[in-house]
Amino acid sequence: MMTPKELEDRIGVRAHEIWEREGRTYGNHEGHWHRATKEIEEEEDHRKARSRH
Repeated sequence: MMTPKELEDRIGVRAHEIWEREGRTYGNHEGHWHRATKEIEEEEDHRKARSRH
């Protein structure tokens, strides 16, 4: 389990990766953060489901 700080850091890194993939355009930082949060949550849910089996 990640600490809140670790989660925030991981989301920040992912949001930055999304920003880079989209051509480093400005003005959508909230959208990048939201997408990164959703991706990380989905990955964690998948990881937890795998560890139960």
